[in-house]
Amino acid sequence: MRGLRRGAALTLAALMLTGSAPGAPAQAASTSAFRSGAFDPPRPAPEFTLPAAGGGEFQLRRQQGKVVVLTFGYSSCPDVCPTVLAELAQVRVRLGAAAKRVQVVYVSVDPERDTPARLRAFTEQFDKTFVGITGPAAELAAVWKAYGVSVVRKDLPGSTPPTYLVHHTASVFLIDAAGRLRVMAPFGTPPEDVLHDVRLLLADAAEAAQDAPVLVEKAWVRRAAVMPDARPGAPSTAAGYALLRNRGKSADALIGASADAAERVEVHETRNMSGMMMMEKVDKVALPAGGRLELKPGAYHLMLIGLKRPLTPGQSVELTLEFERAGKITTRAEVR
Repeated sequence: MRGLRRGAALTLAALMLTGSAPGAPAQAASTSAFRSGAFDPPRPAPEFTLPAAGGGEFQLRRQQGKVVVLTFGYSSCPDVCPTVLAELAQVRVRLGAAAKRVQVVYVSVDPERDTPARLRAFTEQFDKTFVGITGPAAELAAVWKAYGVSVVRKDLPGSTPPTYLVHHTASVFLIDAAGRLRVMAPFGTPPEDVLHDVRLLLADAAEAAQDAPVLVEKAWVRRAAVMPDARPGAPSTAAGYALLRNRGKSADALIGASADAAERVEVHETRNMSGMMMMEKVDKVALPAGGRLELKPGAYHLMLIGLKRPLTPGQSVELTLEFERAGKITTRAEVR
């Protein structure tokens, strides 16, 4: 279902927020450590699927593994919105290399004027990685309601041609790598405080990853070449790669996989049989204790079969790898 996911239309403005307590001990990932208003306890961020200004559809759940910085505004805004986006651009710069694990998402409150092209041109003035979200008014309104964002149109009398402003809530929401709402920073929150809270969430995600016995790293997907003479409905495939590390004391094995962008995923091995290169499905790939396995071109890899959507370089695919002992591990794979 495009738009807001069913059951997620709970107005967050009605939920209790707790701010940082003066003098409270700075425990990583605890509500007392944040400088802005913290959701206590954390709760799942309302899910939505809407058109992205850069093309394709944006699904919030596909961002799991990253810290999402979510805010609302419009491209014709003369003051508040440029201020918010400029400050968030500063935050990304100050994050340095860690910025690749953060995604800024900007949801339009003015679908009448915010075409995809216009919104993309606006957000790219601040940072080319920012994702602008627009779409039908009714679907956007459901997202505004879910996040407690008030939107009111204000016509400007005597303007030629007639125009209007949009009064709206300009808070910044921080969603952790597990897809949970953690922080709401109202307009005027110093960028240093937002930076501080984002760093806490990044540290929280890194700590959670370190606790896992099996790590899936450096995942990426290579789409099959799109030929101009391809028949409609022809089978579509892509290959997936990653580095697997077993830090546990027991051997494990990769036994399956799935992807949000494919009907099914198989584990394959490329073999050289007397000069003939063959790709064959395998049921299990061993991952020894303390060892590593690289899924790479020309060796073991994932075969994504029956693609559900076009894969564009720069986008990402949600991959879930299943292990004999560690269970299922989900990660984001960049399309190259």
